[in-house]
Amino acid sequence: MEFGRRQFVGGWGAMVTQAVAPGTRPHDAPRASPAHEDAGAGAVHERFMRLAVEQARRNPAFPFGAVIVAVRTGEILASGVNATEDSPVLHGEVAAMNDYVRRHGNHGWAGTTLYTTGEPCPMCVSAMAWADLRRVVWGSSIEEIRRTGIHQMALSAREAAACARSFYSPDMFLGGVLADCTDRLFQEARRLRRRGAGAARFGREGM
Repeated sequence: MEFGRRQFVGGWGAMVTQAVAPGTRPHDAPRASPAHEDAGAGAVHERFMRLAVEQARRNPAFPFGAVIVAVRTGEILASGVNATEDSPVLHGEVAAMNDYVRRHGNHGWAGTTLYTTGEPCPMCVSAMAWADLRRVVWGSSIEEIRRTGIHQMALSAREAAACARSFYSPDMFLGGVLADCTDRLFQEARRLRRRGAGAARFGREGM
């Protein structure tokens, strides 16, 4: 039985690593960033992704966890995990954004980076666009999540963001960080759901 979750991962371009350069005009085509980052930046992204993984472990059947980090200081500003059994909109990213608003108010988004274990779905990317949250890093791709039996919409994160190009110009959309680790999370989640442990009521992440 296939299990469905929100979908929203993917890409403005063919590269896993791709960002819109600061200062790019909204209507300009996004540009691909280099295929690698310096070791220091990569280590920072991995450190925060591990925190997102910790959040994801709170829902082992649907391990979509997220943290929001201050760009300048590295402070952990908010966190969240998929809670769609409580509300269909509570994907991990939205849960983290709600936590951010509770703790810091609805401002300051442009100075943050959101780390999430799975590529964001169109709903979550839309929330990021309305908030002007410009930096997003994820682990597993939508294709990999689909392979573990969770339904995903056929629209990548970058494609969803491109639909908002008239007002939204992200600085960084980066996928594949600690993907080996996050992929294992989703693979184990599939085994748990097959055993009936913690599956969502209707077998879909969004329900």
